[in-house]
Order: sequence, then structure tokens, then C-alpha cells
Amino acid sequence: MIPEPAAREDVFQEVAVVLWKSFDRYDPDRSFGAWARGVAVRKIWEDRRHRARLPESLSLEQIEQLSGAFEPGPTSANWRAREQALTCCLQELPAHSSRLLRMRYEENLCMEEIARAYQSGADALYQTLSRLRRRLRECVTRRLREFI
Repeated sequence: MIPEPAAREDVFQEVAVVLWKSFDRYDPDRSFGAWARGVAVRKIWEDRRHRARLPESLSLEQIEQLSGAFEPGPTSANWRAREQALTCCLQELPAHSSRLLRMRYEENLCMEEIARAYQSGADALYQTLSRLRRRLRECVTRRLREFI
């Protein structure tokens, strides 16, 4: 839905931040996936407004249709198990990895600000964040399998 990889990553991270910060407003009796996709659709359109000079590849209707094509998210009980697994996985990370995640998702710093703090390039940090998210996803999946 967003052709440029760096912009796509930015929007994904913005969605994650919104979900994290507004999780207290999430109704566990409703589909988390539908809620998250709704946030994603809004963030995609915000990004498009900011990039109005670029051609659009999908219309709002197409984006909403794609969003609705996904299966409902996990139940609230499954969601709690995933949240507990994620908490455990986060505690296993080295301090520098935890710091990077906190700067991006809790402090909501842009990649350029984080890059200055780390004295590194933003592209390298995007790759590091991508590896960290993959590592966390694998850890959560492994932990959930252990509980079953």
C-alpha cells in the first residue's frame, strides 16, 4: 500500500506507537486485528496526505477492502498470553536493544533523532529494529508453543 520501503517502515512504526499508547482504550471483547487495521488505514491516509505529490497506487476503497480481508485477531485470552510472552521476551534483550526500542516506541523519537543519539545511520537502525522485531516475534511464537 506504500511503495517506498522507508516510508512503509515509518508508517508501520507509527501504527505500533498508536496501538501501544492507546491500548488502554482497546475493548478486549472486540477484534484486536480489526482495531489495529483501522489504525493502519488512518496512518496510511495520513502518510498519503503528506506525500500528495506522489502517485497513489491504491484507492481508499481498495485499502479498506484489503484491510477487511484478514481473519479476526486473537481472542482476548490469547492476546493476554501473547502480551505476557512479549514481556518475557523483552526482558531477555540486551540493554542496548531495549534502549533502542524504548527510544522508538515509548519516547516516539524519529529515526533521525535516534541515529544522532547512537551516532549511526538511520538505515542501519531501521535494519536493527527490523531484526529486533523479528527476534521478538520468534521469541513470542516459541513461548506460546511452550505454553500449549
